[in-house]
Amino acid sequence: MKNNQRRRVLKVMALSTSALIMPHKLLAKKAELHSWHGNALGAQTSIQLYHDDKQMADQILAHCVKIISKYEKAFSLFDENSEVSRLNKNGWINNASDEFVMLTKLSKQFNEETNGAFDISIQPLWELYEKHFQSDEGSNLPNNIDQTIDKVGSENIIINNSDVILEKEGMGLSFNGIAQGFITDKVTEFLSQKGFANTLIDMGEYRAGGAQASGEPWRIGLLDPFDAVSIADVIEMKTGAVATSGGYGNIFDLSGKHHHIFNPSSGLSSNLYASVTVRASDATTADALSTAFSNMKIEEIKTILQARPDVEVRLTFNSGEVTAITSS
Repeated sequence: MKNNQRRRVLKVMALSTSALIMPHKLLAKKAELHSWHGNALGAQTSIQLYHDDKQMADQILAHCVKIISKYEKAFSLFDENSEVSRLNKNGWINNASDEFVMLTKLSKQFNEETNGAFDISIQPLWELYEKHFQSDEGSNLPNNIDQTIDKVGSENIIINNSDVILEKEGMGLSFNGIAQGFITDKVTEFLSQKGFANTLIDMGEYRAGGAQASGEPWRIGLLDPFDAVSIADVIEMKTGAVATSGGYGNIFDLSGKHHHIFNPSSGLSSNLYASVTVRASDATTADALSTAFSNMKIEEIKTILQARPDVEVRLTFNSGEVTAITSS
């Protein structure tokens, strides 16, 4: 199992558009809802847009799929020939794509901003936990974590022009905490450039590129972290992005204590919150910060928000209590 399977416990779900918009409103706008559903980076994905020409809409959606495929070749751990897979295998990659270098640099910036709470070099921890709970549960997990944590640290990712080098032997990267948001933004930007002003992209993170054709906001249901079939809250968006992270979306053991959201400093699974939802102006930021904030205490999160007035946070504690945090 690759760790770019869904990392988030909660799947943010778009509520059925048909349940929210009356048919006569669509007719008045002469625009119909067109959509594509598929898989990207191990997650169910969708693109929704309004247009009055089905053929044109289908052509645009097909091009969006090509964009997604392009980025999967850079960041997918499912693809043995992707750039990240080759980097992890060899410890270096020459002439990396501009997008790969760009997202690696941006990931290092998030690492610095969050004092290490966000770190793409946690892949060795994933591999350790997977091995331990699948076939090696008799081994000493704490001792193995101590030996593995030395391989984690974004400061050991070296970028030299278009070359990316992992300084320590046994290091490995996973863009699972940021790539979905990055691709979401790239698809949204493409659609905007093509004149589409009523779009909703879901790559595990949502970004709205304008309201629905009726002028209504998109309504996104946040799944209850304690009941996977219930909606805990509904948020409305005309623009901006939302991402949710939580540990029980991909657990290693039945207790749920050991899961895929790792604290890079301790090597342990983070259990501060049941879920963390972040709203931001772009999906890359929402994606990265929802991961980082899973490892940060409230006062630390507030410090980050002071420099990011566009970011809002919704924390669900293990007790069920919910707290909203903004920069104000």
